Amino acid sequence: MDKKKIFNIVRIFVSIALMSFLIYRNRGNFAEILVAVKSLDIIFLVYAALLFMLAISSIVFRWGVLLQAHGYNISRPFLWQSAYIGWFYNMLLPASVGGDFYRVYDLYENKGVDMDKNISAVVMERIIGSLTGIVLLFIAYFLGTFSYLTRNTVIGLLIALVVILAFFIVLFFPRFFRIDAVIRKIRFLDRIRPKLKDFHNMLTSYRYKKKYFFASFLLSLYIQAVFITAYYFINRSLGMGLTYRMMVFILPFVQVASSAPIAIGGMGLRENAAVFALESFGASRSDATLFSFIVLALTLLNALLGGLVYILKNLFYKSRGFI
Repeated sequence: MDKKKIFNIVRIFVSIALMSFLIYRNRGNFAEILVAVKSLDIIFLVYAALLFMLAISSIVFRWGVLLQAHGYNISRPFLWQSAYIGWFYNMLLPASVGGDFYRVYDLYENKGVDMDKNISAVVMERIIGSLTGIVLLFIAYFLGTFSYLTRNTVIGLLIALVVILAFFIVLFFPRFFRIDAVIRKIRFLDRIRPKLKDFHNMLTSYRYKKKYFFASFLLSLYIQAVFITAYYFINRSLGMGLTYRMMVFILPFVQVASSAPIAIGGMGLRENAAVFALESFGASRSDATLFSFIVLALTLLNALLGGLVYILKNLFYKSRGFI
């Protein structure tokens, strides 16, 4: 068995273990969860579902701007179908071929987008998304939402944020920090040095395209705001009484926690992180758990939509693309 298969099996096991842990923690709360399900405000739940779709669909505008920086103007409908199929790959398939790889392949194969520029746009999109999450967590800090957390949790989060931010700064300015000199001194890094250099060149290709970077960052903030509003409406549907500014912390916290590549589509990580954050703001365990499962359901619903798009694309357009 090769390493990729072993890694995928481990990811499946981690997701199952974490979901089982969450269910076990709520073994005495099933009656409360059932009551909460029956009393859900469906209108707010519908609003949340529509906002989830809007947020995922809006990813194409951020992606499109980064492609425009390299001179490619791909139609938004084509990017939409590719993004949704990528969402399907990321969330439902335990394969080594992730959604980002599919998006890169789709544009290269069907639209002739240069592979390096293609990859740089997708990688930069991921980086901007992460930076936006960090910015939101800092905003949440200044909004006072950290006051609901324990002191050790706040210290740990602030240290993690500073470390992540420092990582991005070093990533963009390695020569300033003499990282290249350090790498040259480490022999076992000789093989990957060319790849690191290529990766750095991909990132710095946006250094002189600041308006595209800034525009994509603003679009990323908009996407996150839509997701935050969806979270807020889920909270309203459950009658939890949490404020919008609390969601400004909860969403990026959950996204950062679930981005670790040790579970399938972040499943298990996302739900436990959501429960931890919601309980920190005073939500009951049963409500927090139901909230996390609603988020999971909406995530999977959109993944299934991506799967449907994939089937239609292959049935009617084969390998040429949806639009």
